[in-house]
Amino acid sequence: IDNHMYCHVYHEGIGKKGGTNVASLIVKTLRKMQLLRDDEVGGELNIIFDNCSGQNKNNTVLKLAMWLKEMGYFKRVSFVFLIVGHTKNACDRLFNSLKHEYRKKNIFTMDELIVALDVSEKITVDRTVASDFLDYDGTFKALYTNLSGLVKNNHIFTCDGDEDELIMKIRESNLDEHEIIRHAAVQPSRGIRNDIEKLRTRSAALLQPIKPPGINPYKLVELYFKYRPVVPPEYHQDEFYIKPSDDVLKMVKEEKVIRIENRAKVKALKEK
Repeated sequence: IDNHMYCHVYHEGIGKKGGTNVASLIVKTLRKMQLLRDDEVGGELNIIFDNCSGQNKNNTVLKLAMWLKEMGYFKRVSFVFLIVGHTKNACDRLFNSLKHEYRKKNIFTMDELIVALDVSEKITVDRTVASDFLDYDGTFKALYTNLSGLVKNNHIFTCDGDEDELIMKIRESNLDEHEIIRHAAVQPSRGIRNDIEKLRTRSAALLQPIKPPGINPYKLVELYFKYRPVVPPEYHQDEFYIKPSDDVLKMVKEEKVIRIENRAKVKALKEK
């Protein structure tokens, strides 16, 4: 067993980078590692995160621990958040290997980026597609209760045991002075209790793909008019450099006119 990093690469047109996206990629990685098996309960899963609330430390990602335990994938699941100022880990070191060839090259497309990143035996580069992102946020809202007031100050979130009711044990740290808070995780109105098969069926129905956001139209216009002229001709048909639709061009042009008018109004008010 050695340090190994799974790197998921995608651009903003494929997906965002919030809790739903993080949960989707965690599950994708666990499946790729063959750790989620319907016919066998795994032992203990520990995932270490940094304290970023937008991506990691939020209700959607924390409910993933509840779901992995209740789905029967593991006997114990712990999500541990490193405290601010002490977040260096193996992934940070492996990022240097990730960038070994990337920093030496001119890269014009996603295909070239994937090749440039995938050079180390310690890193698996996985090109993410839109269908990888499933609606974990909506699914977990239907299945589990929010951890209201319990997220910010705590760092250890654990689901284990065989209680009749799914309980998440929450602690600020593992010091004796910090007591365990027991959070009743199951949404009272969901109608499923202690039935893995029903939970799996319900989850499969709820976990639908998220509509990809698409590349920002203003960036599409900028890529076409400002970047395409300096990109080698063989790349001009790539998705980043093709001409935007007439509707996009019209919308961006109208928005620019509105912005210029608003800036002029603000300037006139400041000069009064």
